[in-house]
Amino acid sequence: MRKLPRINVATEEVNNFLQALAKQKEEQKLFQFLNGANQDYEQQRSQILLMTPLPPVETACAQQEELQQEVLAETHLEMESSTLLSKGPNERCAQYGNKGHTREKC
Repeated sequence: MRKLPRINVATEEVNNFLQALAKQKEEQKLFQFLNGANQDYEQQRSQILLMTPLPPVETACAQQEELQQEVLAETHLEMESSTLLSKGPNERCAQYGNKGHTREKC
């Protein structure tokens, strides 16, 4: 929607300027993404900002998504194990005699 002047001759100086401008825009996207990230990801945010060169926003997003999936998987396992213990702390596995679960959950 913004009109920019047309470049008829692409000199080395113009190419360098355009590359620097593209890099600056990419870094701005990364900073916006990291700024919007939840406080729980403070450590990952710091690690990303220490990288040289800074990664593209897509890479940072993929790293954060991976971490989020790991956290969700751990949370699911913790919830599942606490649910098993709360359901039947006195139940014993018919297979091995272990407390806290049934043979089906062994």
